[in-house]
Amino acid sequence: MCAAPRRKAPREIAMFIYPDAHLLDISGPMSLFAAANDFAGYRAYAVSLAAAKPGLVTTSAGLCLAATRRIGPVLKGVDTLLVAGGIGVDAQLRDKKVIGWLQRQAPQCRRVASVCSGALLLAEAGLFNGRRAVTHWERCEQLAADYPKVTVERDPIFIRDGKFYSSAGISAGMDLALALIEEDLGNDVVAALAREFVLYMRRSGGQAQFSPALKAQGTTPGKIAGLQQWILAHLEQPLRIDNLAERVAMSPRHFARRFLEETGLTPAAFVAAARIDAARAALAAGREQIEEVAARFGFGSAERLRRTFRRHLAVTPSQFRQHFQTSGVA
Repeated sequence: MCAAPRRKAPREIAMFIYPDAHLLDISGPMSLFAAANDFAGYRAYAVSLAAAKPGLVTTSAGLCLAATRRIGPVLKGVDTLLVAGGIGVDAQLRDKKVIGWLQRQAPQCRRVASVCSGALLLAEAGLFNGRRAVTHWERCEQLAADYPKVTVERDPIFIRDGKFYSSAGISAGMDLALALIEEDLGNDVVAALAREFVLYMRRSGGQAQFSPALKAQGTTPGKIAGLQQWILAHLEQPLRIDNLAERVAMSPRHFARRFLEETGLTPAAFVAAARIDAARAALAAGREQIEEVAARFGFGSAERLRRTFRRHLAVTPSQFRQHFQTSGVA
């Protein structure tokens, strides 16, 4: 693909930030847009940060960023509006001035995009109504429950629906930024950026490859938490619900209900996620054949492992290993 024709004026890229926004949600995408100017050979983008008032904004990392634009009035000339995520997003959801500004600003922009949990702000403003969206895997349930008019897809790295974009957790904002830059400036510029930042131009798989079984660490101590750890250590076993219920001295029905209440997953979903996570780690380590990985983590056969990876991660085990392997195959 050839680079897009050179523009006389740079495209304005504005990022809305607020106290306790995640630093990488902001710095990752904005660094890519700024660096794109060097590889495009001209000033393709002008980047700025917008906040409730101009001045320093403290991120969740404790570092301060300088916002030069004030929200409230519609920001004129903004081509692409980005909205950061972070632990501070919950306070912003209750701020009617912020939500009202998003509703007024979005129609004036060619593109509107969220990074990580910033999707909640766009959903609160009604901008995702009738549209598909994604957010960080920990916030997907909240997005789906609080905004039933939004079709929540839990696995994609990022989604485009019309002029609205959303991305998954934190670093996915950089994947989204690369895609937006490719739309504007073409493949050559993005390839150069990816090399410079040591990024994949198009990351294989979805965010599920980075999140399975992590919830085991947050379960309240007790029988279910103990069982989760036992499951992680015995993935080669059948792990049927009757057997798992017996281990914690519960009826299958009561066990299934308790497991879902305490973990947010059904027992079958937890087992499946744990197996995928373990297989993913083994493939990245690169020491075992695919058939051995399938047997060790309860998939039964290499073909079943391949089908599972294709269904949940949108890549084959071989493709996953190619992209994420951390050492040579023994």
